[in-house]
Amino acid sequence: MSLRIIGGQYRRRHLKTPHGKTTRPYTDRVRQIVFDRLGDSVESARVADIFSGVGTMGLEALSRGAASCVFIEGDADVHASLTENVSKIVQERPTVCWKTSVHRTSFSPKNADACLPYDLIFFDPPYVQCPLMNDGGVLQKSMDRLAKDRVSTNDARLILRTPFRFDFCESAAWKIHECWRISSMKIYTLKKFPPPSSDQDVEAESTKQGDGE
Repeated sequence: MSLRIIGGQYRRRHLKTPHGKTTRPYTDRVRQIVFDRLGDSVESARVADIFSGVGTMGLEALSRGAASCVFIEGDADVHASLTENVSKIVQERPTVCWKTSVHRTSFSPKNADACLPYDLIFFDPPYVQCPLMNDGGVLQKSMDRLAKDRVSTNDARLILRTPFRFDFCESAAWKIHECWRISSMKIYTLKKFPPPSSDQDVEAESTKQGDGE
């Protein structure tokens, strides 16, 4: 599959993908729908692209004026392609390509103060992991950490993609603002509610997990 950026400053730039890996990136059509709905809110946003693959959504956001992006990807081969894409396409804005597990990360990379807290979060887990976002699963706990006040802003939006047969259950941290079906998937827009926990809780969680770069 040939991937490219479809809008903004880096439009038509092609993205490297690893051989033999299935990363399930957003198609051009779905990306266009998502970014049309986000509109001007992408401009100057601090972005997190979680389960980023080769960086499709984060690079699209940077192309459309986002201020920074932290890309989080755990697969070594995919991360290598991600790093190459980011280094070749984006040089003038703060970025971090973080190889870490979404299941345990603090979402706060070291020496990346310019990228935090996040205003816009893309969260695109493998479909097989979607049930882990409900009923106290490990990804629900990850999303709780994303809602900490030092990690994301009070008005942060989280864009979640799931298969259309999966129903995301709201948690104390994230409430459903919108949900629309496109082809065989659902796209959720989630907003934080109620106000997130204190910075001390973030520090405690980060220390507990022992997460580093």
